[in-house]
Amino acid sequence: MNSKIDNSHPKQDFQVERIAFLSDAVFAIAITLLIIEFKVPPINEQSTFNSVLQDLFSLRNHFFALLLSFALIATYWIQHHFLFKHLHNYNNKLIIVNFLVLLPIIFFPFTTAFVAESSENGNVIMLSFRLFLLNNIIAGGILYYFYWLMTSKHSHFLYKITKEERFNFNMETIFKTGMFLAMFLFTFFTNDLTMIFWGIFILLITRKLIVNLSGRINL
Repeated sequence: MNSKIDNSHPKQDFQVERIAFLSDAVFAIAITLLIIEFKVPPINEQSTFNSVLQDLFSLRNHFFALLLSFALIATYWIQHHFLFKHLHNYNNKLIIVNFLVLLPIIFFPFTTAFVAESSENGNVIMLSFRLFLLNNIIAGGILYYFYWLMTSKHSHFLYKITKEERFNFNMETIFKTGMFLAMFLFTFFTNDLTMIFWGIFILLITRKLIVNLSGRINL
């Protein structure tokens, strides 16, 4: 009776896990570093409840930027986790591209702090905002390239990905990256952040309609 010979390396699964563990560590450190920019308000004998509360309130832009970046890094990790759930083998090219995926992630603490610090300066806010958007465009673009490389060039390294999973990943990555690209382009035509966010709100509604419509179609 013939039996299939397993020629895979005995540590193959462990090596794939090592790549995932390293990636998880980078994501975790990037999220943790977001809080570094928060400093406890100076408190002395003259401090009052209201004065400390006012100092905390002055950090509101830092809190908003932190929560936004935390949520974004979390979504990139979820997508990265989805890919590694299906990956059972690797080669040097996949390792290199995975490092490229991590590169924009480590910049999030910097671009987040830049936006928060310049939020009260109308002359600088657009520069920091564009840099933050560019950070997301690069992160989404490289992540999608990683996905394309895995599914198109090295599909033999993957467990089966269903059509529905492919559709959801494409919708999430392409739409999110496209949304940040649209915002980036809008900043060259207007300095009104309210108008930019209204434009993005319309795009989000459009995405919701597309997802709802696709749910009625057999993928």
